[in-house]
Amino acid sequence: MDLTLKKIVEESTFNHKDAYELGAKLIAIGDAEETMEIIDSDPVLQKLIKQNEYKIIQAKKEQLEKELKDL
Repeated sequence: MDLTLKKIVEESTFNHKDAYELGAKLIAIGDAEETMEIIDSDPVLQKLIKQNEYKIIQAKKEQLEKELKDL
């Protein structure tokens, strides 16, 4: 499981916290390695992961915009 999480972090465009959050979600739905194999072969699951990634990016964007506005 640790190796799968490290792979998620290393291949992620997000910071470690975000990548581990995504990894934790994968683990929560089952075995991480098996889940990664399933995701790699299932476009619907890939879309769900992308939607989660988008939500993280959107939240960061909103936070940065708020911080910029407050300056």
